[in-house]
Amino acid sequence: MTSTMPIFSPIDYQTSATALPRPENVSTQIDLWIDEAIWGHRLYDEQVPWLTVLECLGVAFAEYREGRMFDEPASRLLKYRPAVQLRLRNILFNSPRIALIAEHGGDDASCWATWLEEMQRDSGGFADPSYEYVQGHFESFRAFAEVVKFLRGSTIQGPNNKRWSSQFLFPFGPSAVYEDLEAKKTSYSIDRRFFQRTGELLYLMLARSGAGQALRRHLEGRFIKAALPFERLVSVLQGEKQLCISAKEGPYLPFANRPEYVRLSDDWLALFRRSLPGYDVWPHLVTMSGLNLLLYFLGRAREEVGEAGRPELVLEIVSARKTDVRELSAESFAQNNLLPQRALAAHIARVTASDEWMTALVKEDPILEAMQLLRRRFLWEREDDATETVKDPNDLIAELQQRALTRHRVHTAKIHSTWGKAVGLVSRRLSRRTRYAPTDALLKTLVVCCVEDRMEFSAFVELLYDRYGLVIGDRQAARVPLTAGADLELFHDNVARLEERLSGLGLVRRLSDQCAYVENPFAGNIA
Repeated sequence: MTSTMPIFSPIDYQTSATALPRPENVSTQIDLWIDEAIWGHRLYDEQVPWLTVLECLGVAFAEYREGRMFDEPASRLLKYRPAVQLRLRNILFNSPRIALIAEHGGDDASCWATWLEEMQRDSGGFADPSYEYVQGHFESFRAFAEVVKFLRGSTIQGPNNKRWSSQFLFPFGPSAVYEDLEAKKTSYSIDRRFFQRTGELLYLMLARSGAGQALRRHLEGRFIKAALPFERLVSVLQGEKQLCISAKEGPYLPFANRPEYVRLSDDWLALFRRSLPGYDVWPHLVTMSGLNLLLYFLGRAREEVGEAGRPELVLEIVSARKTDVRELSAESFAQNNLLPQRALAAHIARVTASDEWMTALVKEDPILEAMQLLRRRFLWEREDDATETVKDPNDLIAELQQRALTRHRVHTAKIHSTWGKAVGLVSRRLSRRTRYAPTDALLKTLVVCCVEDRMEFSAFVELLYDRYGLVIGDRQAARVPLTAGADLELFHDNVARLEERLSGLGLVRRLSDQCAYVENPFAGNIA
């Protein structure tokens, strides 16, 4: 076996692209256009990576039906009709007595009759529930109950107390991907409680990456046209596909192209090419999607405050004892955690350097002119719209800053920490301070994604820095302002712990004192 070089092309993280125009109808949905202008409409902390990928797949499969999956010009507003799959969801999540009927319902015919009567009475979301088609696909009601039990065990996020119309299946195939709904007895409406558009942004990033054709080919070959046994089970329970009555629209991604989009699609394609068994690719795709969205979030914040280059994250490979690397990692987290708030302030302050602001200040009523400018630029409506309460136009900027910060702290400010924990990057293990400390699951995903066959260990550590800004070893720490003055021997120990961790996972083989290789257990590319 020979060593392979990194499979990714170099990415230029310097960008000076101009933001796309704000959608015309967005003023009816947004009360303050600042977070959305920086990152898009919208990134949302409570939409964890799994739900983000499910929403993204809902868009992709809907656009596939229209013949345009990942073919989305930035000039066209995304508009699509996702599946709702109400019969499937009623069976799996709104029919709690299936197991009880199977055990105590009598003979097979009686079990089917009892269940069909209950479903006719208790189903929600549509006016004419009919489930007779299900019986013809199973040799017995008890066999049907076992299938339902298995699929219920595949619920994303495990058992939870969400309403039945907001329970989501593992993506076994297109039939298992559907929209978040609020369901009543005979009707439903699209709800944004758990699908807050973050998945739509993920889809748009992939579509704008330049790799749409390759992504489409892999999704089609692996999931849309593949003969997947569990997809067959799900489609049997659903019967004829049910689509949303009306189309969804309205996401906004600020830039037509960015290096983060390319990195994201490269990661997806790398994982698709691995010889991973069946559905095993999805957890890795979810992790890498969450990591890329997190880095996009921090990268845009750096750009807004005028800091060049991609974000840098100092990782502690967890040690049994406290070290300076742990403290530097915690400091790195804290600095990055403040970036979005600084970006918010910089974005608002930038208006005061604009020609429009200068013009407003020399008008007969500068305060009124300034208020109107801020309303146009940020969709800001003051609670007190009277000009008599404002002494100086700069007071309006201060007031807007405070209003924006209060709104920002509710959700957007939590993205860094929440998503970092969700992908296994952020931890408080053995410490009172939050810092970057990767889990074994994240490390394994990084190996599966980044190593085509095998790679020298030092080259792998360098790739993680070049590609994702992950600072682990002494060579990387020497190039980062936060750690440049630190004792680099501590980072030498840090990278040694990484090798030990990966070796324990069966992902590193040391051939001699000077030669260690990271090995991908799923080497061997699929075309």
